Amino acid sequence: MGNPAFWDIMSYVPEWAYADANSETHIYDEMWTGNWWWDIQSKLPEGVVVMPVILSSDKMLLSQFSGDKKVWPVYLTIRNISKDVRHQVSAHATVLIGYLPKKSQLVTGYRLFHHSMALLLCPLANAGHKGREMICANRYICRIHPILTAYIADFPEQCLVACNKESWCPCCLVQLNKCGDLEDWESCCMADTLKTLQKFDAEGLHAVFNPFWKDLPFTEVFTCLTPDILHQLHKGIFHDHLVQWCMSIVSEKEIDAHFQAMTQYPTLHHFKKGISSVLQWTSTEHKEMQRVFVGLLASAVEDCILVVVHSLLDFIYYVQLQCHTDMTLVAMEEGLKMFHAHKHVLVELGVHEDFNVLKIHSMQHYVTSIQALGSTDGYNMEYPEQLHIDYTKDGYWASNKCNYMEQMALWLQCQEAMYYKSVYLAWRKPCAVGLESGCKSNARDSETHIGDPARSAAVKAHYKVAKIPPHCQVSVNSIESQKWVIQPIRLDQFDVYNYLYVMSGPSVITGHSQSFQKIHALPKIAAHGWKAETPARFDTMFVMDGELIFRLPNQFGTFIHPLAYVEWFTTLQCQDPATSLYVVTCSTRNHRHNASIISIDCIDHACHLQGWCGREISKDWSADCILEKAASFFVNSYIDLDMFLSLE
Repeated sequence: MGNPAFWDIMSYVPEWAYADANSETHIYDEMWTGNWWWDIQSKLPEGVVVMPVILSSDKMLLSQFSGDKKVWPVYLTIRNISKDVRHQVSAHATVLIGYLPKKSQLVTGYRLFHHSMALLLCPLANAGHKGREMICANRYICRIHPILTAYIADFPEQCLVACNKESWCPCCLVQLNKCGDLEDWESCCMADTLKTLQKFDAEGLHAVFNPFWKDLPFTEVFTCLTPDILHQLHKGIFHDHLVQWCMSIVSEKEIDAHFQAMTQYPTLHHFKKGISSVLQWTSTEHKEMQRVFVGLLASAVEDCILVVVHSLLDFIYYVQLQCHTDMTLVAMEEGLKMFHAHKHVLVELGVHEDFNVLKIHSMQHYVTSIQALGSTDGYNMEYPEQLHIDYTKDGYWASNKCNYMEQMALWLQCQEAMYYKSVYLAWRKPCAVGLESGCKSNARDSETHIGDPARSAAVKAHYKVAKIPPHCQVSVNSIESQKWVIQPIRLDQFDVYNYLYVMSGPSVITGHSQSFQKIHALPKIAAHGWKAETPARFDTMFVMDGELIFRLPNQFGTFIHPLAYVEWFTTLQCQDPATSLYVVTCSTRNHRHNASIISIDCIDHACHLQGWCGREISKDWSADCILEKAASFFVNSYIDLDMFLSLE
């Protein structure tokens, strides 16, 4: 709270944020824009500062290849710090407060966990009741009330915190046979739970009579259990359920063939062998599949199945936004309602018997959690897993593997002492640090080349091309041999580029910073020696098909920007009703491709087109030729969050 390094990214009071001038559409982003902080602030004396505390725990295996050495770390951070900085492990905004003893599957394991957590959080309970005067990062002395706000954990540990069995929901009182229904259920209450622990078995509780959260002030632990996107949505809803349902309808071999023939796109992972051969799944593979799954199934299954897939993917995509409004929350609820309205199709087809699954039920808690605590990226389960490297694995490998927990704790103390000493010295010498960072910035800027260096001072471009074209003085005959059609005389020569980098601006909604998208315009490279033939690759840009990026010779005049030869597709007018994806076809003129030469400063964004492949994809279709063989294409709005919001 008093770290001067965080003075400009700390918040001490709650805020209301609106997306319109009439203050009607709420914005839910950081913790201080949610409803929880306002509710707690109204219960405390005027002038005190709330310090929302986030706890996270996740068991992990230390041994590699063999062995059973495990550790159970508990991390703590505060929501006053901006989530962008808090998620940087190098910022040291999260601290390790202890290692928990290993839990057995018996009731004694539950009691041991709560007793250990009560010992760790005893100072938090005392300070939460009366408050503590602290020097904050802004150098003011404030009375701080640390209050537990969120507990980030996977589902088994959520049940462990809530003292309930893993067959029950840890957040609400839903009945066991009603998890698949879209109904509102009363949230769990701490006071009622403490009373009913005496008849624990009938209520789905474990016999933990002194839970660690019993004495924590202003804490409702059941609202602290945050949604887990990683295990509930990416791995649970999508991979374990939705993908398996679709593979029961469409054969595994056919889905693999569709993935193998998927058109390429910058940063998109291409499953060259399909998905059935993937042995180890991570969140990266899950997200890459989600980017193409709707368009992949658009021509392979019935429309009623597409509605189910489309509604669940819409919900998953909206959840991942880093800034929500009332409209995006309504869209989330509409996607969930659409799924429940059409899920009976899966039962009729014999794909699934019932939907009495807790992970499906957990989707009902996302909207209320976002309204209370802010966007879900502030309490994502992926972040604690990133902390394991610095706070557990590095310390374990620095030990002698015997009594390793004590050695890990000592090693971490030394590392933190050195870090805080270096930060203090840097803080005492701001001029030297500023000079050093300025030198680095200048060196980095000198490596960036935007447009033509001779003209960059006069024209501010939003693209990058190579300083030296990879193909200089290319003749017209060579260009025609690659199926590029240009009409100058035979003696003309062109400088041809293989790549174009289009700048994508920062987005508060999706959370990414300013970046460049790499657009490919690669001709076919013939086999040479032991190197196999490299097929041509021409990426698609929005409403256009990039074919050739070049500069005109001097005799054609002076042009500020390089030019691109493009072949057009039809405009975004026709929309598929089942998937809400736009459908385009190749634009023709006089029975030939409708082509143009444009300035590359007109190119705005890369575009991903998915070919309409039918129920069974042709065996001669591949990722290299599908743009030429498919008759129509789906404009993939799920390729990234920016495109998803733009085309919705």
